[in-house]
Amino acid sequence: MDASNLTSWFLLLMLVLLQALLTVLYYSISNTHKADLKDYAEEGSRRAQRTLQLAENATALLTTQQYVSLLLTTLSTAVLVRFILPGIETDLRQSGLTSEVARLVTMLVVLPLFTLILLVVGTQIPSAAMPAHTERVAMFLTPPARVIVHGLAPVLQLTQRFSQQVGRILGGAGIGTVITEEEIKTLVDAGSEGGLIEDEEKEMIYSVFKFGDTLAREVMVPRIDIEALELSASLEEALDKVVRVGHSRIPVYENSIDNIRGLIYAKDLLMVWRNQEHASKKLEDLLRPPFFIPESKRAVDLLTELQKREVHLAIVIDEYGGTAGLVTIEDLLEEIVGEIRDEYDMLEEAPYEQISENEYICLASLDLDDLNELLDIELPTDENDTLGGFIFTELGAVPKEGDKVVAEGVEMEVLTLDGRRIHRVRVRKVSPRTVADDVTLTEAEETDE
Repeated sequence: MDASNLTSWFLLLMLVLLQALLTVLYYSISNTHKADLKDYAEEGSRRAQRTLQLAENATALLTTQQYVSLLLTTLSTAVLVRFILPGIETDLRQSGLTSEVARLVTMLVVLPLFTLILLVVGTQIPSAAMPAHTERVAMFLTPPARVIVHGLAPVLQLTQRFSQQVGRILGGAGIGTVITEEEIKTLVDAGSEGGLIEDEEKEMIYSVFKFGDTLAREVMVPRIDIEALELSASLEEALDKVVRVGHSRIPVYENSIDNIRGLIYAKDLLMVWRNQEHASKKLEDLLRPPFFIPESKRAVDLLTELQKREVHLAIVIDEYGGTAGLVTIEDLLEEIVGEIRDEYDMLEEAPYEQISENEYICLASLDLDDLNELLDIELPTDENDTLGGFIFTELGAVPKEGDKVVAEGVEMEVLTLDGRRIHRVRVRKVSPRTVADDVTLTEAEETDE
């Protein structure tokens, strides 16, 4: 190997090492824990402050990394093709191969192999070898990183503006930071695995995305569970109701729950008693106007509208104009942050209780989406929102204790009823063989009848 070949190999090695250093520089700064950097900065570390500035300017950092990486890759390829591959091709010809075969082997075997080595050594190994906490590495590499970023900034800003103009001419929205829901979830998962995000915080972020697709009928208190007052009730009866149920706002209806006339506020009742006006006033005199919404209203839109109207409760009506349920701001917030309880809330049953590995006792009010997630199944949610509604639809008749429904490899058995309403359900995963046996048994029973 002559001196020129040695120089070419040395130059290629330097370019690969620079690529590896660039990878370390970018990943150490972009993946650094900003909270730790802020702590160092507050302690007086100027280098931590500068590292934090680079980390927060993610677009400039990424653009610079892409440009320098492309430049190094181009130079490496040029050195490889111009100086190294011809020598390898000559060696192959001297080993007995024809010129055509030697050139073919060089282009189809040697060049892809070198490219793979450049990728592994210059990018993959450095990124895989990065520690979980990259703050010290990032601060060490900040001085050269600042020189590169600030030095290339004028050129890269000019090219970015040019690209934006061309994009607009072609009908695009221009270059910007567009992050999808899945990308955010991926970042959240990575943060959770790295210990940056607590499990509760992760669940809350996921709930925010789910909240955007939630409808009023999915979060409302159903009609049958509404605590309401007849318009003809006395103020004493209204006060007793407020004390007994612990609600600050109660719907008032006339003749039927489908005819909601207004809301009675607990504070209005207390004001009447404080002013000793309870003997001269009627319930109708204290009514606040109700706010009606359709079942199909999106929860996120409802929350915004409740805030604008400065009201805390909405009456949900069905497609026929009847009362389907009611929704409070608390119900909406619980979809994001979980159950909110105070000292006046009555103890509620857990939505489900695990009996064994594949068996649960569930309330019929359990949301089908939650059941699907719990059991990793896909029960249809088009027609029903709750487990009880799904069983009712599948049975096609008024349920009885002991009735069973099998779907998606899951057996659902009605355990208890509240009148004609399903209350508790045993849910267990069953094998395909068990499902077949149940179907056969059902068919045999129908034949006997």
